[in-house]
Amino acid sequence: MTVNARNGLLKLSSRWHNEAVVNPKEILILNLMPTKEATEWQFLQRLRETGIDCTVTFLYPATHRFRHADGQKIKQHYVCLDQIRKRCFDGLIITGAPVECLPFEAVDYWDEFKQIVKWAHSHVKSIIYECWAAQAGLWNDFGLPKQKIDHKIFGVYQGIACNRQSPLLKDLATIEIPQSRHTEVQVPKKLPNGLQVLVANQTIDPLIYQADHGRSIYITGHPEYSADTLDNEYRRDQQKGLTIQPPKNYYIDQKCHDIDYSWRQPGILLYRNWLNGLAG
Repeated sequence: MTVNARNGLLKLSSRWHNEAVVNPKEILILNLMPTKEATEWQFLQRLRETGIDCTVTFLYPATHRFRHADGQKIKQHYVCLDQIRKRCFDGLIITGAPVECLPFEAVDYWDEFKQIVKWAHSHVKSIIYECWAAQAGLWNDFGLPKQKIDHKIFGVYQGIACNRQSPLLKDLATIEIPQSRHTEVQVPKKLPNGLQVLVANQTIDPLIYQADHGRSIYITGHPEYSADTLDNEYRRDQQKGLTIQPPKNYYIDQKCHDIDYSWRQPGILLYRNWLNGLAG
């Protein structure tokens, strides 16, 4: 099966090769991560592993002030909302972003984020919000605030399915999801009407929520991460001289060399279930 990139930096550099497909799922990805090419690769690869034909379009927030030279390249090889406003897509994925310690309203593209979500409700069958985007979506949709925590949530956390009847969790009694964040959702004792916890963890806030019968899915981590992503973050922070513990439930050995890629198969299944739910 094939996943094609309609645009993006990997297509530009010929590092991702497209093939002919018939009636693929049309997926839009709002890429808010600073590591644009790595994030493109992670999502394209994970979607390809589902075995379902997809064509991916990469979106950027036009109101964001880029602070690096690649900003112009992104504007040329991504699309903005005005360029696709009249189109419909099967699914939208909104990635994480390195802005979690800012108030939502202080993020320079916050108003555009809300505009994209509002547009998506009438032009997209289902939205997946990931990491910061999950917190942003829960704040925008339900008024659930986030809060800073003393120690970074960093590692691979296993969640237990709270609703085995959910099509998203077909064949997923448990799921491992990488986490890398300094904030968490303030979960009230009683959730707002229409919001449901799908996957819970005993030590951190829920891993997956859903609303509107699966049209909005909030994942507090990164099922798309490659095997070495957390390792790269750990080594980077060490080189910066930051105080950081090794990612939990990630390395097989205490020397932090070999990685347990435990979330790969559950992640493939999660995205496959989501894509299968976009039919009709």
